[in-house]
Amino acid sequence: MKIVFDTNIVLDILLEREPFVSFSINLFNAVEKQIIQGYLCATTITTIDYLLTKSINRKAVSQGFY
Repeated sequence: MKIVFDTNIVLDILLEREPFVSFSINLFNAVEKQIIQGYLCATTITTIDYLLTKSINRKAVSQGFY
């Protein structure tokens, strides 16, 4: 099965947003175990970078992604 992950699913994990974080982690675990195929929109990466930069300092974002 192919799944396109919404930006919020990724943000749930990165920001540990309750009550959704455990569901989102389960989805990514299913991708890791090759139960499903997971995809992101191209704009998801830039959107996540922008939103995380607003949430935490820029240095922490840079170290985490690069």
